[in-house]
Amino acid sequence: MSAAIRALQTVTAQLAVPRGICRIACASEIRMYTLASMGTAPWKVRQYCYFWLASEAVTAGRITELLGLEPDRIAVMGSRRTSPRVVPAAHRWEISCRTHGRIDEQVSTVLARIAPAADRVRALVDGGDVDAGLMMVRWFDDPDGGYGAMGWWLTREQIQLLARMGATVESDEYAGDFTAHSPR
Repeated sequence: MSAAIRALQTVTAQLAVPRGICRIACASEIRMYTLASMGTAPWKVRQYCYFWLASEAVTAGRITELLGLEPDRIAVMGSRRTSPRVVPAAHRWEISCRTHGRIDEQVSTVLARIAPAADRVRALVDGGDVDAGLMMVRWFDDPDGGYGAMGWWLTREQIQLLARMGATVESDEYAGDFTAHSPR
């Protein structure tokens, strides 16, 4: 086991961080280290990210017009059902990274695509009817995933861009067999 992993384990234990996760943040960047593979066998990770805009009032088509960018995916509010509740709950506009790689590399690709429209995204968010965010999703121990992608970080410039757009940052991380929790 490397000295870096031992040091992160020590920090995690001292700070009473839940097992497996250690977050180190400073004013200039955010880094996330996942201490998932303490044994000799590496974990396989499947991961993806996307930048999204969502609104109950502004359609994905209108967002496309206002941004001047084509999305990779859209959702129409209420297109799947309207009762007893609307699904999807909002119109969604998304751009994503379609290449395999570390999650932070995918973030760089997605943010490079949305950066030219950053001021237009902020105008939509400031209008009050649109929310924006960056979503990162990782599945650990996935048989179809890749190796060596355990940590991620956002650079100072990426954080500044996300703040300039008024965007949130979300990260979902999953491990284990979730089929045990599915309905029978």
